[in-house]
Amino acid sequence: MSTSLTTNTAGGNWFQRIDAGLKATFQDHHSLAFQRVSRLLTTLIFASVFFTVMDTVVSFREQYHFYLDIVEWTLVGIFTVEYVLNIYTAPDRKAYVLGIWGVIDLMSVLPSYANLGNFAALKVLRQLRILRFMRILRILKLARGVTEDLGQTAHADANVRMNLTIYGVSLFTVIMISSTLMYFAEGQNEGTLFTSIPQAMWWSVTTITTVGYGDMYPVTVGGRLVAAVTMFAGLCLFAVLFNVVGKVLMKALFGQDDLESTKIEDPAAAPASVARAAKAGSCACGRGLEADWRLCPHCGLLVT
Repeated sequence: MSTSLTTNTAGGNWFQRIDAGLKATFQDHHSLAFQRVSRLLTTLIFASVFFTVMDTVVSFREQYHFYLDIVEWTLVGIFTVEYVLNIYTAPDRKAYVLGIWGVIDLMSVLPSYANLGNFAALKVLRQLRILRFMRILRILKLARGVTEDLGQTAHADANVRMNLTIYGVSLFTVIMISSTLMYFAEGQNEGTLFTSIPQAMWWSVTTITTVGYGDMYPVTVGGRLVAAVTMFAGLCLFAVLFNVVGKVLMKALFGQDDLESTKIEDPAAAPASVARAAKAGSCACGRGLEADWRLCPHCGLLVT
């Protein structure tokens, strides 16, 4: 009786340790295991996107068809395990499955499994190659990691790096999705220049940066819709870029993230140099100053 109880207790402890380890790995952002797994998955996502893109290059596909399939199914297996474990460790499983990140995780692996069957309902999707496009949605999993990390950064330097990371991920995501959609919209037309996703990426870069060389342009309705959305996305990315660069410059030049942080709420707590300047009431440029200013709004000099 005692031996049986000891065995059951040991088994329970073993299960609890595994359960705690899985939750720490997939839910605890501060754990070392979570950070390592997150970096590994990020690397695999980039690898998956790269091979999905290269799969559209005919010469590459013909030469490495066998290896591409092996890599694809290996990655599908890993992402499937991740999806199942995310469901298991989620505090609210229903919220995760029905939420945006759960849907993205599912849609990143579902096309590969759907291609295994010969369902009549999937024939139209295969002809439109939508299932192949949906693999590129794995790139949105990068946004999930950035979003989760955003709430964990409080230090100013970390915030600057996070802003740069957000912009980089956003730019990469827009380029990849727009070029993929354009390839599927235009790639079937005779004489098209959008012969692969890498070819379409050149068009995407010139469109987002508003250069628009005119060497490649869409002729179908679907392609023009993709182009219109890409143009607006490029404008939004420019707005984000200006904000990020502004914060980086403020940090580099004045050690502050924004102009509001240069004002001192309590003048009594101001440094002696600021107090002296407040008494003088003027800057080196000869302009007047308020008592709680540390920077001159006219010339930008630090008050000394």
